[in-house]
Amino acid sequence: MKPALRVPTRLDRRSVSSQSGFTLITALFLLIVVALLSVYMVTFRNVQQSTVLYAQQGARAMQAAHAGIEWGIYESVVNGNCIANPPFTAAGTALSSFSITLNCTSSAHDEAGIPIITYVLTSTAQTGAYGTLDYVYRSLRATVSVQPP
Repeated sequence: MKPALRVPTRLDRRSVSSQSGFTLITALFLLIVVALLSVYMVTFRNVQQSTVLYAQQGARAMQAAHAGIEWGIYESVVNGNCIANPPFTAAGTALSSFSITLNCTSSAHDEAGIPIITYVLTSTAQTGAYGTLDYVYRSLRATVSVQPP
């Protein structure tokens, strides 16, 4: 025996028409989620790129401060001068945008009857304006003791 064909009633038509907007709501939800994920990914990429650039500038600032210390050690040990200079730049290098300042103090003392001169060097390197995103500052300190000739 075959089942009889069923004729849709008025109640059946209402239930079909009341569910017709469900696909639209689902599509809007998915569209909003995909848009938010896209915005998040673009923001995350920009943050990663900025982090790499800031780390690179920090490494350059540290190298510039280290160059100032090396120059100060050379002047102190080889030439016997404890110099404190005005800010200078490493022109013609990748560190040319940094202002390098070197401060030096010296003290003489005897150690078992041997005269010793101790130099305390502080080198700072900075670039950019304080309070801005491109401002970078690094400082290094070194102590060197030498026996005069």
